[in-house]
Amino acid sequence: MSDARRDRLAGLLAEAAARFGVTLDGEPVRGSYDRTLAVRTSGPAWLRVTAQPPEWAQGEIWDGIATATGAPFDGIPMPRHLRSTEWAARWDDVDEVVRADLMTFVDEPAVGTGLVLDHPVDLPDTWWAELRAGLDTLRRVTATERRVLEPDAVRSSILARFDVEIDLGRVDWEVAHGDLHFGNLTAPNLTILDWEYWGWAPAGYDAAVLACSAVLQPDVAARVRAEFADALGTYSGAVAQLAAADKYLRLVGIGAYPEIADPVRRRAEAVVRDQLG
Repeated sequence: MSDARRDRLAGLLAEAAARFGVTLDGEPVRGSYDRTLAVRTSGPAWLRVTAQPPEWAQGEIWDGIATATGAPFDGIPMPRHLRSTEWAARWDDVDEVVRADLMTFVDEPAVGTGLVLDHPVDLPDTWWAELRAGLDTLRRVTATERRVLEPDAVRSSILARFDVEIDLGRVDWEVAHGDLHFGNLTAPNLTILDWEYWGWAPAGYDAAVLACSAVLQPDVAARVRAEFADALGTYSGAVAQLAAADKYLRLVGIGAYPEIADPVRRRAEAVVRDQLG
């Protein structure tokens, strides 16, 4: 991301604050690949902006934060959506749509700083119990057509990556967060952050992604697998683990986190051997 683009997002963040009538009150935080910019505001609240070409400014990722709301989500520890706004803009001779979402502020640090956990963590049993309870509540959400993954895409990507033919008729689906890495979980008090991707996924997908995000911390990854053994130990859980492995190997493919390639592949091979062999 160029400095000019970062300055552009900073300007949009200030414009969004003016539209909402709030004051910026902190150091902005850039999202992965500088796609978003967010900051604490007066209130306190949390303000997040993104800008995309019109053809990308639609669909499930675009409005995920605003749609993860209402009674079905009441039992989940998560930021609460307050308001959203959109407006048309133009930058560098390209039309864009700007989206701003205002959420309740979470005064807790994330466990990790990115998509891959790069340091050991020791989280108490109560934290894991709260995570399990929150995801169990999420699994009971059914009134949505949003999808994290499409069935045919799961089958084709697993076949291409791991040479494994998946029987989609045996795969159970449930509503998932969709991007449950340790950078989206806070501690010591648990809050699940960043709800732009939520929707249907193979059962166990959130746990599978979380285990992948901890692949460089074997003790933490083992704890994830132990806490969610019931979900990950099924046929659907095996599919979820291969789908999560494919997700992380795609990151390696674009030059990110090369150090995870071998351990992710080894874990996927173990899943194929032990659960699908």
